[in-house]
This record gives sequence, structure tokens and C-alpha cells, in this order.
Amino acid sequence: MIVCGNIYKNGIKNACLIIEDGKIVGIKKYIKGSKIDYGNAIIFPSAIDIHVHFREPGNEEKEDFFTGTRAASLAGVTCVFDMPNNKPPVSNKKIFEEKKRRVSKKACIDFALYGGIKEKVEEMDCIAYKLFLSKDNELFCENVKKILIEVKKRNKIVAIHAESEECIQRKKSRNLVEHEKNRGLECELNAIKKIVDLNKKIKAKVHICHVTSKKSIEIIKRKASFGVTLHHLLFSFENLFKKEGFGKVNPPLRNKFEREMLFEVFKKGEIKIFESDHAPHLVGEKENFEDAPCGMPGVDAFVPVLLYFAKNGMIDFKIIENSFCRNPAKLFGIKKGEIKVGNDADFMVIDLRKVKKIKPLSKCGWSPYEGMKCIYPMHVYLRGEKVVDSFEFVGEKGKGRMING
Repeated sequence: MIVCGNIYKNGIKNACLIIEDGKIVGIKKYIKGSKIDYGNAIIFPSAIDIHVHFREPGNEEKEDFFTGTRAASLAGVTCVFDMPNNKPPVSNKKIFEEKKRRVSKKACIDFALYGGIKEKVEEMDCIAYKLFLSKDNELFCENVKKILIEVKKRNKIVAIHAESEECIQRKKSRNLVEHEKNRGLECELNAIKKIVDLNKKIKAKVHICHVTSKKSIEIIKRKASFGVTLHHLLFSFENLFKKEGFGKVNPPLRNKFEREMLFEVFKKGEIKIFESDHAPHLVGEKENFEDAPCGMPGVDAFVPVLLYFAKNGMIDFKIIENSFCRNPAKLFGIKKGEIKVGNDADFMVIDLRKVKKIKPLSKCGWSPYEGMKCIYPMHVYLRGEKVVDSFEFVGEKGKGRMING
């Protein structure tokens, strides 16, 4: 198969991709013969989202692996890494293998699975491990030093939800301001300091999830990788949501000043990885703020919104390509994330003239980004096969492949 257009590879170049067996085997300026020509549309690497919660097994009423991967594909994401805090938590090989068997039948894009950690690091065929430092989660573990040592021995990455349990105030919160006060920025800063200090000698591969502040990034200083979400970049606790519970997440939305400082870091290209932390809950669950579970959908929005930002000159295309394509692939050592010979033929076709508005694509039925201007991909390819055609999903259950650790 030959696909031609304005290919984004260190800038835009008119060229053709030669695709065989799902891989890019050649990139040439011009090729004679039969081809798919997208003219002036941009052929951009499709995204990798290394942080999603697709709720299967245990909460398929909110999302399942088919609806989650379908929503992702429509937004230009062709590879997702799913977190282990399911029901039951994925903390041993038996549960991991059952989850793998189950979700493999439903995935319509490629995927990887995290393994959870309780008291010890179990052997699993996971892409990485996930560690929680607060007791909100069944996968909470106190002995961080021991875990870092064990993960280092296995040569795996450990992704960490960095909020210090000792700092969190276990009070009911009635609104976003109180929720942030109960889990203030110092909880995140303390946790990151602890991780960085413990890991000085151990030198495990650490990824800090959903960092919310420039101050956190300054502590990390290349001692670990880190991710930032779109909701922490765009929303503060002063925002007015349709339902205030829609904005309830962990770590919490910070104040306007912290959000603006984080956005400045983003514009400089210093945020190396964007992750959605897609964590859907039903609308009804978000009605009563005190009892509302934490989390919001995002895999169906973060790429289209950032593409619109790039179109409008708010951010360079190179920065977003790095943050949700190249850098995630590089961190985990997978042959995706860049239009390059030898890589999987995963890409999207975008027309910057076709500005749309975000609509909910997740099974949960809502989005905090609803109505925001965006650029949805017209077409999306997974290993050379279309999964989105003219903005419509055309993929199939079970076509996604698991990426092994």
C-alpha cells in the first residue's frame, strides 16, 4: 500500500509512505502507480496514551475495552496503556492473564497493560508496574524503597501516583476548593521528593503520573519521566463545570496561578509526555459532590484539543508530536510514535481547515471538554489498516494487539 500527502516528519514534507505487513518500509518523495493521495492534508503520527482506566473488568457500565479503544481511535489514539486498579485489582499473574484474555477480544487498537503492586512486585507480562502512595486505592503500598529495588531488578518502569498519604486530610469535601485543600499541592510535592530521594542510589526507572505544578517539575529535574494531563493544564478549581463533580479528580485541580504556570511550561516544550488519565464515571455518580468518585474522561479529547492549539499557533506541532507520539514510544521502547521506516504504520490524516467541537465519545456519555474547538482526524490507520474513515469508526473488535513488556 502507498499513501501520499503532507507527511509530518520533523516538519511537513510532501511524500509517500510505502506500507507492507503493517510496517512503514519506505518513504519517498514521489512514487508512480496506484496510491492513496491525501493531497494537502497532513499525515501525522497517531498518538500513544500511556495512562487510561478502561474499567474492565469490574465497572463495564462506565467503560469497557471496546468502547474505550473505539473512543480513542476516533480521537487519533492507536495505542493505550491501561491501568491495573480494576475489580479485582490486577496484582498477580493469574488476574493479569484473565484480564489480558478478556480485553484482547475487545480491543480495536493496540494496547498494553500495567501490573499493580500491593506488598510485592509479582511476575507479570506487563508493560510497566503501577504504584499508589495513598490509601484511596487497593493497590496502596507503603514500602516504596523495597518496591523500587524489586522493579529495578525486573528492568521495568514503575509509574507512580504521587500523593503522600501522611499529608492527605480524610475529610468530606463539598466542592472543588475543599477537595484541593484536603489534598493540597504539598501532598504531591512531598511524595515526589520522597521518590526522588529514595531513588538516588537505586536508580529504578520511574515515571511520575499526572503532575499538576511547575514546582513538581522543578523537583523532578530529569531524575524521572513525568506526565501531565489536559485537565490539569486547562482547568483550575475556580472553573465552573456543568456539575461541580465533573471536576473532581485526584490529584485535584489546582488554583488558577498554578494552572497558568503549568501552561507556560507546556508552551516551552518542557512537558515531555501528555497522558489523558481517562477515568470515566457515570453522570449520576457525579451529582452529589461529597460522594462523587474521582476521575473524568479524556482519551477522546486531549489529542484533538492539542491539535487545535497547534493550528492556532498556541503551541508548536513539534512539541505535541513529541509529547503524545515520540516520547511515550521512546520511554517504553516500542516501534510507534513516529513516521519512520521500521515503525508500525500508525498515523492519522488531519485537515486543519475542518475545525469541529468536542463531543463525548466515551461510554460514560459526558466530557468536561464538550464544546471546545478541536481538530478531529479524518482518517486513522492502525498498522496500515483504517480504523477511522471520514470521521467514522470502521475498526473491529479484537484487531488490537497487546504490546508485551
